Amino acid sequence: MTTRGKLREMLTSRGMFDSQAEEVLKIAIPRIESTTPSHRITWDRPANEYPKEVYNAMWLFLRTAAKEWIAENAPDAWFRPMFD
Repeated sequence: MTTRGKLREMLTSRGMFDSQAEEVLKIAIPRIESTTPSHRITWDRPANEYPKEVYNAMWLFLRTAAKEWIAENAPDAWFRPMFD
């Protein structure tokens, strides 16, 4: 699994479809990258190259982006509480 795949799984394991998760990643990834200007995140490399703590930090951005996307595109989604 890649780093990007790991983030997608963090979304789909909470109820999103792959297509929905991809839309959220389009929002979250640039935000994540903007916090690490001196480090290029390797999205297509194996996910295990980053420690669990990095994914915990990325989750903060991912969760925020997911909540925004849900509010705009699927406000009645059953999985909305999974991101609160």
